[in-house]
Amino acid sequence: MENAIKLILTNKTALEKKYGSKHKSILAALESLREFDKTRRLDTRIIFLDDAALMKKCKAKAVTDTLDAKQNKQAVDALYKHFSPGYILLVGAQDIIPFQRLDNLLFSEDDEDKYIPSDLPYACDVPYNTKPGKFIAPARVVGRLPDVPGQNDPAYLLSLLKDSMAVKPVARKNYHAYFSVSVFDWQKSTEQSLQNIFGGFKSLQLSPGKGKVAKWTLSQMKPKVHFYNCHGALDDAAYYGQKGNDYPIALQSDALTKKVTFGTVVAAECCYGAQLFDPKVSDGHLLSIANNYLLNHAVAFTGSSTIAYGPPQGQGLADLLTQYFLINVINGASTGRALLEARQRFLNEMGPTLDPYELKTAAQFYLLGDPSLVLVENETDPNHLAKSKSFVNTLQNRRDNMEAKSKALQGYISTPEKVDDGQGSTTLKKEIKTLLQERNFDTPAPAKVFVNEGKSSGTRDAKSFRPTVKFHVYSESAGEGKLKKTKVLVVKEKNNQILGFREYVRK
Repeated sequence: MENAIKLILTNKTALEKKYGSKHKSILAALESLREFDKTRRLDTRIIFLDDAALMKKCKAKAVTDTLDAKQNKQAVDALYKHFSPGYILLVGAQDIIPFQRLDNLLFSEDDEDKYIPSDLPYACDVPYNTKPGKFIAPARVVGRLPDVPGQNDPAYLLSLLKDSMAVKPVARKNYHAYFSVSVFDWQKSTEQSLQNIFGGFKSLQLSPGKGKVAKWTLSQMKPKVHFYNCHGALDDAAYYGQKGNDYPIALQSDALTKKVTFGTVVAAECCYGAQLFDPKVSDGHLLSIANNYLLNHAVAFTGSSTIAYGPPQGQGLADLLTQYFLINVINGASTGRALLEARQRFLNEMGPTLDPYELKTAAQFYLLGDPSLVLVENETDPNHLAKSKSFVNTLQNRRDNMEAKSKALQGYISTPEKVDDGQGSTTLKKEIKTLLQERNFDTPAPAKVFVNEGKSSGTRDAKSFRPTVKFHVYSESAGEGKLKKTKVLVVKEKNNQILGFREYVRK
């Protein structure tokens, strides 16, 4: 095994095909980042996944088909085994290194995502698979520094690489202020998230607010933490608010230009909040919000690739994962560790039996940005102003800790599998029907039923503590088009007894 604290992974063939001879400027910038990382005490290696000779030296098979998800997953796994790095940086959008395409168990008329584009499998020490339930034990710190899908000007990626080399940790007070926008109808939930992250919510902005059109000022957007709890839509360069049946634009991509402070970190709960698409497919040919935030010098962005969910009131799903991420960043974690620990905390707290919406949430959120960046000084960290050896030892301790947590999750988290029957007894059906009426579900489609088989942790009596449960999922939608209004009731049942229920809405 070779040692490397950070791996920069990309595909030279794909870069050359996309950028022509200009791809050499990107290669030079990657080398500059590798050299700069030395000043941050990071031993960084650049690996081209398609370089057969280099990959053979690393005991890995080269990627011969750029867009083959299986080849890319196997390549990353082999490199992780060879180097055991603290950070993995994927360079390029999905046309350079593809997202892993996971099956969406909820695919239906109410959830149109047939697949979940995901970077979660790259963070898991589990072989290639398309089942999201295989990836419930993340152990690796992974982030993606994207370029723009379908575009061939290297200036975009060069700008992001330059920003990565300009980041220096600053005092925590620099990340105390925030800019946050919420759908009017989800105000209470967003207030609770902000209370958990910042200890208050006085700066929350609502959409719709006082005016019909959101015109955020430079002063409003100046804070270095941005948090959104809005609607989003496929291949759409905007987020939307909601008040009843009114869905005004809460943020449009071009409104970010020259209004984002360098070093900003963004978390978006919205459907498709972090999607990357060719601007040619969007109205006005605008960059996606995530792409434009990074172009305007944000350095970390976490959000969803697909339709996301959360409870209409209270906290759950997207609310939790995004706030855990921001809390970790503000507490001094690297952006990549912040997401890994957020994923692990989310899975641990939702376990031991995940419903299909919790599983989708874990799969769909990813990090855009260099995962090794530390934005906030952590003066309690033994690495603060310490020597290199102390830094390496502490990084290894953290890595060992996160791998131990991963193994614990793998041992006790139970994931849902869709079944064709299992509707339950007559009494159970009557109880669920009453519950649906009480929760104002008019004519929901027949339930989709999911079974979570019990897991054993290795002790003789463990099975009794890992019960087999069922989730009965009911959903109904109103409206047409990109901002369909969908609500969900998930009923948890064991042995024909209702254990509880959860309500979710489409973001």
